[in-house]
Amino acid sequence: YSKIYEDISALLSADDITFGNLEMPVDDSLPLSTYPRFNVHRSYVEKAVEGGFDAFSLANNHSNDQGTGGMKATLEAVSSLPGVSAWSGLSGDGVTSASPSSFTPSILERKGYTVLFLAVTELLNSYDSSKRLVNYLAPREASRNEFIERVSALRSEYPESLFILSLHLSESEYGRAVDPKKREWFARLAAAGIDIVWAHHPHVMQEWEVITVAGRQRLFMYSMGNFISGQRWDTDRSNPAGYREYTGDAVLLRVEARRNPEGFRFGVEPVPVTNWKDPRHGMVVRRFTAGFIESLPEEERTYFRSRKSLMEEYLPLLPLGE
Repeated sequence: YSKIYEDISALLSADDITFGNLEMPVDDSLPLSTYPRFNVHRSYVEKAVEGGFDAFSLANNHSNDQGTGGMKATLEAVSSLPGVSAWSGLSGDGVTSASPSSFTPSILERKGYTVLFLAVTELLNSYDSSKRLVNYLAPREASRNEFIERVSALRSEYPESLFILSLHLSESEYGRAVDPKKREWFARLAAAGIDIVWAHHPHVMQEWEVITVAGRQRLFMYSMGNFISGQRWDTDRSNPAGYREYTGDAVLLRVEARRNPEGFRFGVEPVPVTNWKDPRHGMVVRRFTAGFIESLPEEERTYFRSRKSLMEEYLPLLPLGE
């Protein structure tokens, strides 16, 4: 699994905190398992940490794929990994091993900043008793109103902190356009006190924006797509614009947050990445640059050139470098 990160680990390790959505249970007592009920072993997450990840969102529709036992095993595995967020002890947010979820954020301290990190999901694959251990937010008005009250209370308790919400969305997969109702929901979350809404689930990238809400800058990541997956294991070179082809390309966002009297100001640098099936090692993450494309055999160059153009058509990407 270390091969996944070889091309980007220097980037992931150079920042203060790298966040990732871990969309599968981690239970060594169970066999490896793919769709529709995932499971990986500890070695998978160990290599993610060695590759540069520091903090994981554990709240998503696959959180309880392996029931309560799988969730407890995930927490035990992730929290015992060496080097995970050593400055704060944070390993992951979004599930609990024993008590019902109460939307209590993890607290990170870094360089004089306090960061609140809360991970929630709006959908699950199973709604049995194990859902009590997930930060599950039903996408209904009454539940959202209660959550807004909780966010407001946390903001009052931590008025100077950077508040980051990882939100696994209840929306259709593979859609690249941002639903206006989602924009309204994010604005409500921001008005209640969230500074960064980091969303996922569609498996493809949607746009992002820095916007002013209630006099403060906020960063909305409407869908961050896939970082690494097997959804484009077999590329359709005859149809680079096919909807599944978008699952293999994404953007890492390098975000700089600076405190000011009104809250925070954000600098955002997009870093395009792509999933590429290395003939020797399987699927890996590569920086999606012109240099990478030109290093490929001709049949792959044609495909990835098309994918680059298609991504740039709808995302606010910087020009791809060498």
